[in-house]
Amino acid sequence: MAGILLLLAAVLAAGVFFLRRPVVKKAHISVDDATMIFQNICLNEYDSIFDNPILGKLKELHDQYGIRVTLYVYYELEEFSLADMSLDYRNEFEENADWLRIGFHSDTEEYSDLQEASIGDFMKAYARTQEAIREFAGDASITKVLRLHYWYATSNMVDFLHTQGIEGLLCSDKKEPSYDLTIEESKRLYASRDGTCEKNEMTYYATDIRLENAENVEAVLEEHRKDRIIVVFTHAWCFMENGDKLEEVVRALSEAGYSFEWLEGDEE
Repeated sequence: MAGILLLLAAVLAAGVFFLRRPVVKKAHISVDDATMIFQNICLNEYDSIFDNPILGKLKELHDQYGIRVTLYVYYELEEFSLADMSLDYRNEFEENADWLRIGFHSDTEEYSDLQEASIGDFMKAYARTQEAIREFAGDASITKVLRLHYWYATSNMVDFLHTQGIEGLLCSDKKEPSYDLTIEESKRLYASRDGTCEKNEMTYYATDIRLENAENVEAVLEEHRKDRIIVVFTHAWCFMENGDKLEEVVRALSEAGYSFEWLEGDEE
């Protein structure tokens, strides 16, 4: 015992301290149903993609706080499809791919289309969406973490996404089972400190904050103040009325030491 005390005293005298590894705190921000953004850009033939009000606001927050944002898209919206997106903006998307990315959400906005889709339909919808994004925004703009429409996917669909390089799926903000997770797996997901779980080499992330439902941003953030990963999202169709909330959340997260990161395992 005396020897241990002498060793500890020597270490302290030398000014050597063993410290815990600091906790890395990440925040992920996304916008669902974002095809209307691209529809608007084409309709108005903007000089820059950031002339679109939503992308303009996101760039302001990126420039000020360093946020990174993912836009989740339908392939088709009304009479517009992503294949109609002008190629004139490709360079601009590629130049901003370090903070602005795009991912598959669904083929259309209709929920019935999801329930009726076969695995073949799903594969075709995913492929044509990826091809369109790649064409108008480049490979660097494609995300590897998705939030699918209504958090719907069968195990076969999830397995297919894994073969396509998708690493993670963002789950419901309602603490309900998403995709192919069982009730028990979903409970473990929402009970975990970092809001993640693994299944068949896919990482599932709890979505924490839906901005349009956050009446008191400070109170909502307090609920998640101990979370290592905080996932925040809103929808394109109500983005402008929630822009101030997003800025409030981003400011608070930045002040609390969160970094705005991709969730992809091989990137910082």
